[in-house]
Amino acid sequence: MKLKSTLLSLAVALAFTMPINAAQYTVPEGQPPVPGADASIPDNAYQNYRYDKTRNITTADHIKKIEEYNNRIDGEVLKKKGTAEKAEQLKKAYAKYLDLITHESTVILLHEGDYKAKVTLPISVVESYFEDLNKKGKGSYVFEHNVIAGLVGANEQVEDSGFNRNDQRKGEFKYPGISKGYWGIREKYSNGNLPVMYAAVTFDQYPNQMYMAILGNKNQPVTKKLESTMANFVIPSMQTLDNLDKTSDTVTWDNLTYRLPKGMMLDREEKSDNFQGRVYVGDGMKLVVARSALVDKAVPIQLYTQTVLKHFFYKKNPILVKDIPLQAALIWNNGVPSYLLEQYNPGKKSRIFHLITDDKYEYYISLTYEDGKNKYNHIELRNIMEYLDFGNAKQLRHASNKRVKK
Repeated sequence: MKLKSTLLSLAVALAFTMPINAAQYTVPEGQPPVPGADASIPDNAYQNYRYDKTRNITTADHIKKIEEYNNRIDGEVLKKKGTAEKAEQLKKAYAKYLDLITHESTVILLHEGDYKAKVTLPISVVESYFEDLNKKGKGSYVFEHNVIAGLVGANEQVEDSGFNRNDQRKGEFKYPGISKGYWGIREKYSNGNLPVMYAAVTFDQYPNQMYMAILGNKNQPVTKKLESTMANFVIPSMQTLDNLDKTSDTVTWDNLTYRLPKGMMLDREEKSDNFQGRVYVGDGMKLVVARSALVDKAVPIQLYTQTVLKHFFYKKNPILVKDIPLQAALIWNNGVPSYLLEQYNPGKKSRIFHLITDDKYEYYISLTYEDGKNKYNHIELRNIMEYLDFGNAKQLRHASNKRVKK
């Protein structure tokens, strides 16, 4: 579902396309162009978790975090809590880790009830709130101290309500795979000064549903930068999850459901006192699913960042592909967070890692594959790896919801 490539052209008699220096949305006659659309940005820019031009983390914040961490480590050396050599190793590891997390993306998947869609946002977040509107719809929202984003699935009967009221709509657009599309501005979200831009679409496959992606910055108007992010990254990334059933099968292991690329088979199972693992093989791929008892009851996002710092940067991780950079995304499946890292090596051995927790276990999923030597490309494989479900999803996100409310 590309946003700027194939136009509806003659199929829409009253349509025109925007200038060459803007994204080629199909816009009904008399409607304003989608603000911020830029044809110099590729349709699939959102697929790069690390696209640099849209981050909500400033250079000053990045430098401040580095300085604070280095000062703390130096202080521990002075107190003889560590050696100077270890301190230098920690500083180098932290710099790499901070570079990764300040350039990560956020992926929201909504697949509860009748809803099946996802959106990818080039922002970094730390909290979430999941809203169940019963028969009206469901919403998955994510937050950072100055940003909010979300994906809402709604029944068409509530089209003229909430974010998508007629008086908030600013324009319309269409592109292949979407029968209706609106963009708009909501000047005030929640009880604070939080203007948001939104896009509401109806997919061809789901004519009775509408999906809305939102993005806003606290205490700031909707800026040109935010418009560009919405037009060139967020809207193009909005898609259904239908293709997953064509490329993969679901596997449920107690509370956790994950996806397995079609054609892969269980090769062996391993078990010890505090570890369980499954190994799948097939078609130039190897997928390992491992779990151990959850010892640290900290917030999952903190556990993920600690794991990345310690096991991917400070200690030499033997399963990393040498000299291939990592990119990462915080994944929210129906409001439950996990952390995905990717090493894509075109035409060669590549890897995808997924860090997961529920209320009992820490899970680690690793997919190793030879790019180009199986029937799925790296984006299809990454889409498969992003998807998770939990038998107690409501319980897991309830704690997160309470933290956000505070």
